[in-house]
Amino acid sequence: MEQSKKLSVVENPVVDFDAICQALRTALEPARAHAISLHDAEGEVLWLSESSMGPDEHNAVRDALEVFAEPTAAPVVASDLGDSRSAVLLRAVNSRRAMVGVIMLVVDTRIIKQDGSGAIRLMTPKLQRALTDYAEMRDHIGPAPERAEPPRMATTDPTAARTPTGSAAPAAAAAAPTAAPFELTLADTMRIPRVTAVPSELPAPAAVTAPATPAAPASPAATGSAAKGATPPALPPIERLRAALRRTPIALHVQRLVPLTKGNQMKRYEVLLRSKSEDAPNVAPQAMLKAAVENGLGSMIDRRVVTELVDWLVQHPHVWQDQPVMFSVNLTTTALEDEHFIKFLGLCLEKAALPKSMIAFEIDVPTAVRLRDSIGNVAEALHRLACPIVLDDFGLRTECFDLLRLPAVRYVKLAPEITGKMRTDKISQAAITAVVQMARVLGMHTVAKRTETTAEQEWLTALGVDFIQSNAFSPSAPLDSLSKTQQPV
Repeated sequence: MEQSKKLSVVENPVVDFDAICQALRTALEPARAHAISLHDAEGEVLWLSESSMGPDEHNAVRDALEVFAEPTAAPVVASDLGDSRSAVLLRAVNSRRAMVGVIMLVVDTRIIKQDGSGAIRLMTPKLQRALTDYAEMRDHIGPAPERAEPPRMATTDPTAARTPTGSAAPAAAAAAPTAAPFELTLADTMRIPRVTAVPSELPAPAAVTAPATPAAPASPAATGSAAKGATPPALPPIERLRAALRRTPIALHVQRLVPLTKGNQMKRYEVLLRSKSEDAPNVAPQAMLKAAVENGLGSMIDRRVVTELVDWLVQHPHVWQDQPVMFSVNLTTTALEDEHFIKFLGLCLEKAALPKSMIAFEIDVPTAVRLRDSIGNVAEALHRLACPIVLDDFGLRTECFDLLRLPAVRYVKLAPEITGKMRTDKISQAAITAVVQMARVLGMHTVAKRTETTAEQEWLTALGVDFIQSNAFSPSAPLDSLSKTQQPV
């Protein structure tokens, strides 16, 4: 197929991805594979049977890589994609027991049968042979580049692998209504697909087995514990946090930016993350956000917010079909440093087919300055995706002005310390006027935050600011409220 020629990273007669795909399809018969993709050890796509891979499948690959990094992980995992589809991911290892690639099969969930012990019966000799062939192909071209944190490969027999820690997560919720014009169930995707370990039923093939030495017998205590279904060992702290982030119910609220000039037809909203728990409903989950960012998991939350927003917009086209609208989403530092997040975002927007520039992203100036070496690449990527950038907490500092050169920057939110003294401080008034004039020359809009009185609104209007973000004039409201107020007649 043409995709194999485009995506293959080498030109070598032994690398025949088409043959591997055909062998996989034959191995699954009489069942049918909806899609097949071949990946390297880093999860990068080498070959696709379809024109593109959706966000659901993209997340399944990433979650599987985390599972495969565990020393005792099974060589096969399954991920529920919703809509009666499941992704089955196979780990390909070479004769040195190093992972050289991953195969993903998207199949009908009904063909994944469980035996009495809960193991999923799917592996066949033909499927095992195809996996071995792919491992040999990948091994021939050499190992993939090392990760920053190389995964720890299993040293035990794959056929005896236990369920990896951290693999259990809440079951995916019901799929979005089929009437939606969106091909993928993004809401299900960002509830994080459940990854379940699938022990292989067959001995590992010759190409991936360890040297033939007698395996050490399991201790009686371990055997008895397994027979009695003993509680698995406690998850590491990072896995407990990851599981908590997946379970935590969230809600999306929006706050409209109030225009200070007449004739502006576009409605602009900032998307706000709120807790949906009974203990603290509709409250910003600051502790959860702080813990996620500090542990490098902030992009998990960003993915949930983006895809729930996109899914909601696809389900409610009347909100944006009759008049232009823009929603800005705050990005964590983790997302800005995660190249996979940008790829994921591109897949979401491609499948949703929403109008360009409808979804923008807010980046606070201190974070952008701290990431000055990479923020340019992020801005370029968002510009290619037609996603405007909103610079938050903009001040009168040289590093702030340098950020205005970034592509995709369209909005500047003034730091509160500038606007807070505008009524009594001439320097603050001059600073606001300077930023406003600079923004106009560059084709950007300015926004003032925390404006609570009519007098402040009048001052900002006189100084030329375009919008205010105010709890007094426009409090936040649930995202669903936009649908209720804009239902077509």
